[in-house]
Amino acid sequence: MEALRKNVKAGYRCPCCGFKTLEAPGALALCPVCWWEDDGQDDMDAAEVRLTVNGDLSLDEAREHYARCGAAHPRLLPYVRQPLHSEE
Repeated sequence: MEALRKNVKAGYRCPCCGFKTLEAPGALALCPVCWWEDDGQDDMDAAEVRLTVNGDLSLDEAREHYARCGAAHPRLLPYVRQPLHSEE
């Protein structure tokens, strides 16, 4: 399984942490670096709380959390990892 994951090229930046961890934009994929689930939210509506896959977090709030603690929310810290050089 891990070998398959390494063959997939992630070329889209996570809207929360900014690293290239996503295969496609808005595909509801979890970013392994910050644990934001990409639901298509971007700068245009970053302050909006959608109450969907990311719960009661807006993208702006998730970005603030990532800047302070390294995850979209502190409760998500056990799940995140450091970005790879290829994801910068």
